[in-house]
Amino acid sequence: MKLVIVESPSKAKTIEKYLGGDFTVRASVGHVRDLPKSNKQAVDIEAGFIPTYVIDPKKKQVLSDIGSLAKKADHIYLATDPDREGEAIAWHVQEALKLPLDKTSRVTFNEITKDAVSHALEHPRSIDEDLVKAQEARRVLDRLVGYDLSGLIWKKVRYGLSAGRVQSPALRILAEREREISSFISTPYWIISITGSTQKGESLTLTMTEKPTEESVVEDLQSSLEHASWSITNVAEKEVKRHPYPPFKTSTLQQTASTRLGFSPSRTMRIAQKLYEAGLITYMRTDSLNLSEQARIIAEKTAGALFGSHNSTTRRYSTKSKNAQEAHEAIRPTDPSKKTAGITDEQQKLYSLIWTRTIASQMVSAQTLRTTITAKADGSDNIFSVTGSRILKPGWLLADTRARGEDVELPHVTQGETLENVTLETDRKETEPPKRYTEAGLIKELEKRGIGRPSTYASIISTLVDRGYVEKENRSLRTTDTGIVVSQFLEKEFERYINDSFTAEMEDELDQIARGEREYIKTLSSFYTPFSQEVKERSKSAEKITNLGEAPAEFPCPVCGSSMVIKLGKTGTFMSCSRFPECIGARTKEGVVTEENPPLGTDPETGLDVLVLEGPYGPYLQVGQKNDKNKKPRRASLPKEVDPSTITLGQALTLLSLPRKIGVHPETSKDIIANIGRFGPYIGHNSDFRSLKGDDDPYSITLDRSLEILAEPKKTRGRRIPKKKSTKK
Repeated sequence: MKLVIVESPSKAKTIEKYLGGDFTVRASVGHVRDLPKSNKQAVDIEAGFIPTYVIDPKKKQVLSDIGSLAKKADHIYLATDPDREGEAIAWHVQEALKLPLDKTSRVTFNEITKDAVSHALEHPRSIDEDLVKAQEARRVLDRLVGYDLSGLIWKKVRYGLSAGRVQSPALRILAEREREISSFISTPYWIISITGSTQKGESLTLTMTEKPTEESVVEDLQSSLEHASWSITNVAEKEVKRHPYPPFKTSTLQQTASTRLGFSPSRTMRIAQKLYEAGLITYMRTDSLNLSEQARIIAEKTAGALFGSHNSTTRRYSTKSKNAQEAHEAIRPTDPSKKTAGITDEQQKLYSLIWTRTIASQMVSAQTLRTTITAKADGSDNIFSVTGSRILKPGWLLADTRARGEDVELPHVTQGETLENVTLETDRKETEPPKRYTEAGLIKELEKRGIGRPSTYASIISTLVDRGYVEKENRSLRTTDTGIVVSQFLEKEFERYINDSFTAEMEDELDQIARGEREYIKTLSSFYTPFSQEVKERSKSAEKITNLGEAPAEFPCPVCGSSMVIKLGKTGTFMSCSRFPECIGARTKEGVVTEENPPLGTDPETGLDVLVLEGPYGPYLQVGQKNDKNKKPRRASLPKEVDPSTITLGQALTLLSLPRKIGVHPETSKDIIANIGRFGPYIGHNSDFRSLKGDDDPYSITLDRSLEILAEPKKTRGRRIPKKKSTKK
């Protein structure tokens, strides 16, 4: 028996169809080992950045099952994905199961087809240690940087926030755009256009090339041009070729799927993963534009069969990036002759997008005629113009019809021709601030600046959204107040480490490790040694924040920018945002700035942290933060007899369970609830509230007991009868 190990159950099912009964295919279900969560000590820095890996508890049974099969196997093939992550997964499986090297091989294939899988099994190799080291370097570096930066942000901004080596430069790009928008001052301008009739009676509209910014200028133009004579001053025609786009790589697939299909990058990658695992497309994490010769020939023949041989041609593409892995292929259908594929509607749409781009890449250029017409009024120097185009030969646009755009066809006119019945229109406009990045736009910008790699673009955006630094507004990414504050802090304190050039250079160095051109320890040491020293210096300054009495009169909230105010609570003085509770801001106790208390634990219902916070009226409990997509966090006051420093998670969850729905009243079908109010514990039903006395507890009272209390006559509070006024004189 021969054992093939992949990372995906779906991939395992597809491969099993191609292999005979001598093969058994099993999935590791992704990574099986990783660094311990939230533990910087998982990396031994002094020993040379040696990581300590632990097996994912969820994967212990998976590894046990694979290990049992491996002992019986004559040979073991590690067939995980053909990239760094796939190489790392293969290495971790081998290390965790201690697979014998003499009967274990690494195989890779760019597509899950019978020919590709068979060819890979015929050409096994050993695990590429350089690729593994490159992935390990990235993982270790991201852990150390994220841990150090996050700890410092907890002290300077707010507990629970985080920062990362790659996500922080991406956040800076978005924050810079947000600042541009907020500082933008709009100014008016006017668009002046004319519409007249040609000698053939066709309508023609032209717009003045200059856009006046003063109303008085517009009024002068109106009066001078209103009754003028108009003529065509120039007609320029030029044939322009539109070349087809190259096949998709990861970034361009994400961008095009966003603009044409409205898919987020993460959604696009999930769908593409399904198509890949089903054997319908090649591997979807790639920065290569290359097509295999066989695939190129099939695509060219398919284009010729569908759109005519005169519209197909041979085209070969290469990637300009020096770090692109040309051994990989672009994203394409495994069988370009298959026009439609996929099970779900979204799979079919994405497959169609990939098929169209692949076929169009092997077609001739489109030929268009671009025409520019200019006109002037007699005695005026102001030029009016209009540009249009029409397709002479569609070429590749026959396949990719959505790329045609709106071609404006202009009437045929000649130089010197007059325009009759001319009317003039003015339209007041306002200059607009730069637009926020869309997900597709940010990916394009990240790729342009060399930040991140194909496998990381989607996760970068997801992390920023999950952290509450960015919010999606329709298709735009808006930086939140928290995101602005975090970015400003990092820009001020760690500008060197989050600028474009440094981040891109670091990515290049990791790529050099993958190619065996750079040493693991040297790379990490040259980065982390000065970085950790700067973190220590910043940390010392953070701990020297002044006492409340020495604080400046106008101290801005680090979250929203509003003023901070000093208040007196049950446990002493503290500093709070003036917009509390809408903004929780920073917290201080007993006159000294401190970190917020760490979470008591996690709320099992929402997965959010359970926190003990200090408020204007004393300590209280809260589930999650406002930036956890939790606009109105669930809160509960702490009873006077409970010490906030010793409260347990169980006690906190009990207190947070109110108000509690006890059940439904059988007569009214309305809810009965239990809660604690100003006058103590009570139950309520249909605006009828009854106090609880004795052994009745709002946390445990039953429905039957509640019905008994509600059935009792309601007691009214005694009223004081006012004294009658004396009638004696």
